[in-house]
Amino acid sequence: MSATGIAALIAAASFAVLALTGGYLAMRITRVLGDAATLVRETRAGQEALLVRANAAVDRANDQLDRAAAVNASMDELGAGLADLAGQATALAAFGKTMAGSVVGGPVGKAAAVAFGVRHAVALRRGAARRRALPGQVVK
Repeated sequence: MSATGIAALIAAASFAVLALTGGYLAMRITRVLGDAATLVRETRAGQEALLVRANAAVDRANDQLDRAAAVNASMDELGAGLADLAGQATALAAFGKTMAGSVVGGPVGKAAAVAFGVRHAVALRRGAARRRALPGQVVK
């Protein structure tokens, strides 16, 4: 063999080694890319499950907010009803005070006071030594 033949043989062997190395690296890269694609698919499935759970949580929160809004509206109505009731109670108290003042300070109240005084005086004249005790009071 001549020097060119040996050089061609060395070049062919080097090319074959480089081709086999390239094929091996291509096979390894294909496997790595396949594993990466599998990992991405699994991650995407996990993300979808997580998004479904997050949407369910948001829906539950919206339902609770709707219920809270209904309760808040009911409390507003209750507050308005209580304000009306307080106004009516104030008016009724004023009416009762007016009625009591007119009965006690009016002719009926004066007549009742005179009748009590006369009855008490007659009882003292008749010598009622014993006084009737009212419940909860001590007689002297």
